[in-house]
Amino acid sequence: MNASFDRCSLYLSPEQHDFSAEDITSLLVALQEIDFIADRIDTQKADSHYFTGKKFLDYIAYMGCAPAIQFEADEHNDKFCFIKIHQLEKPILIHSQVQAKAPHCPGCNKPVKNWQQSKTETQIFCERCNTSFNIAEFNWRKMAGVARLFIEITDVFPKEVIPQQLLLDKLANITDVKWLYFYSCR
Repeated sequence: MNASFDRCSLYLSPEQHDFSAEDITSLLVALQEIDFIADRIDTQKADSHYFTGKKFLDYIAYMGCAPAIQFEADEHNDKFCFIKIHQLEKPILIHSQVQAKAPHCPGCNKPVKNWQQSKTETQIFCERCNTSFNIAEFNWRKMAGVARLFIEITDVFPKEVIPQQLLLDKLANITDVKWLYFYSCR
């Protein structure tokens, strides 16, 4: 894997950026029932970390020639694909630090090149149309997302790992909210 992408993840998040699971345990049980997640990895972690479930590869498509997917750490490598569940107090922006792309303004649909300098906690100012918009309204082109609840799939190469519609539909059925996805590299 390219060294600049060795810390990349696929994130799944509800379309409603302020949505949170009222009962996170029920969400975890539902994800285990559909065999997307398996056993918990480390009960000492602040976030919930889980091994991939038996049907993980039914829900996630790996593109490219003969992808090498490691689902457990070994003595030579501690990087492997697992799932983290993040539930936060308020919506946050997770964006790619590696090859970050400028978001497109919801007003003028132009890229906001210096968005980090014009960003507040919840707004970004677009110099082209002289307007501020909520961060969640911008088109992040699958390289960022805003939410309170994230399902993170670790150790992936951006845009070569794609959630199948089956998974997005199951998540929507579990939560009654449409789900989106994006990539982030740290």
